[in-house]
Amino acid sequence: MRISRYFFTFGSLMLLVGCASAQECNPDNAGLFSGIGCSVGGGYQQRTQNLQNQLGSEQQSALQQQQQAQQAYQQANQLQNDIAQRRNELSKIDSQAWSIRQKLQKAKANHSLTQQEIKKKEQQLASYNNKRAKVSTNPSQQDLDSLSSILSKM
Repeated sequence: MRISRYFFTFGSLMLLVGCASAQECNPDNAGLFSGIGCSVGGGYQQRTQNLQNQLGSEQQSALQQQQQAQQAYQQANQLQNDIAQRRNELSKIDSQAWSIRQKLQKAKANHSLTQQEIKKKEQQLASYNNKRAKVSTNPSQQDLDSLSSILSKM
């Protein structure tokens, strides 16, 4: 009788241990038999380990995403600084063009240049104006170089 009792007890525990997987071992939803099975079979420990592994993975993923966001933020700031610098350069080039227009008008009024020279400078200014009209408020370095090149020939 004793042997059968031990066999029955041992068999019951083995049955409980076998039925309780780590996925099923949730202390919030544990019944009497599943709770005993999870405790004896190590299901709670396995579930805890799985959750810790998942947490570690999610923390690492969050850290990587945070680093990527920081890099994107730095790149955006750099691009904004580059655009602001190019806008300043464009403003300087526009000031040079305005100065050249003023000098051309004075030269016309004073007759200090020949008609051919005046016509050449007017064509260069027209070329500048055409090129400038195509340049957006966010000029590329190529646009700036092109405009500057036209003015330097004057």
